[in-house]
Amino acid sequence: MDSRTNRPEKKLKMKLSTLCLLFLFLCHGAFAQEAKPAVEYISEDVTFPNKVDSITLAGTFSFPQTNGKFPAVIIISGSGGQNRDGLMLGHKPYQVIADHLTKNGFAVLRYDDRGIGASTGVMKGADIADFTRDAKAALVYLRSRKEVDTKKTGIIGHSEGGAIGLAVAAEDPSLGFLVSMAGPGVDGVQMILAQTEAIYRNMGMKDSMVRIKVAEQRAMVTAIAEEPDTAKLKARIAENAQIQYAANPSLKPSVTEDNYTKMLVNAYMVPEYLSIIRFDPAKYYPSVKCPVLAMNGAKDIQVISSVNLAGWQKGIRGVTIKELPGLNHLFQECRTCSVQEYKTITQTISPAALDELTSWARQITGLQK
Repeated sequence: MDSRTNRPEKKLKMKLSTLCLLFLFLCHGAFAQEAKPAVEYISEDVTFPNKVDSITLAGTFSFPQTNGKFPAVIIISGSGGQNRDGLMLGHKPYQVIADHLTKNGFAVLRYDDRGIGASTGVMKGADIADFTRDAKAALVYLRSRKEVDTKKTGIIGHSEGGAIGLAVAAEDPSLGFLVSMAGPGVDGVQMILAQTEAIYRNMGMKDSMVRIKVAEQRAMVTAIAEEPDTAKLKARIAENAQIQYAANPSLKPSVTEDNYTKMLVNAYMVPEYLSIIRFDPAKYYPSVKCPVLAMNGAKDIQVISSVNLAGWQKGIRGVTIKELPGLNHLFQECRTCSVQEYKTITQTISPAALDELTSWARQITGLQK
């Protein structure tokens, strides 16, 4: 999940959303832990329609080489446009997850987000509701495959994908299971405020300044949560930006008030980000009937484990909660655990995270007695 933070123009990277910061580093990481073609399973490039939105999604479907019908999952990506492998910072986490699961007896469908890779449609302007329709279309296709045991189909969603998976699970009583990997467990306002505090503390900012930055963020995200009218919301964000500018004299040498206001309005008025802030898991929890695994890295500074896992724990009876020590938002073993560190870590996903995910899924689907 991403955030919006406010800094002088000369430090624009730290002022953009965490998601945008990730993409600034996209081409600079070293590829690591990339799965290689395996004789244990078959992979096919596939396409399937989202008939509601008249687009075609493209992905990879993998399944074990042996005969029979297999429990199956779709992998749903986090925020921002991602391809079927989840390519970011030189890592391909969804490819690694799919490889591990398929080697352990699952059929797996992962797909390019709309407007990304070989998928049609447009990413810009899309939000959680749009991505939820894409996920439903993926699930329909998954269940149409002869290799799939339709009674044992599930969803694995990372970050925003956890929210999308939750929305699908709430509407689909036949879903076999749901795995949230660092998915939001509380409403978007709480999630982003906890994230904002954690990111600034990770940067080494003094407590007094952290409180100021959290208060600035609270004004922004509260406006988003409260105001459905686009024009009125834009005006409130602009007003908040002007207040922030006046309170931060250090901004004046590097950026004008007008440019600062425009920059923040553009940063916050993004449909996907608005939908993240307005998403409230509590609306969906009561309707979820399938087994749920909620996983988080204990060192995640984007979706804070203590805050969000508590939301899952409170919201869903019988949920399995796993907080994994030493792991960041991407489930990598980390040292500083900052967003900037993601690209320097050679590990794509911790083996401990892969084992927790696969072991639970195998037990739920009967592959592991």
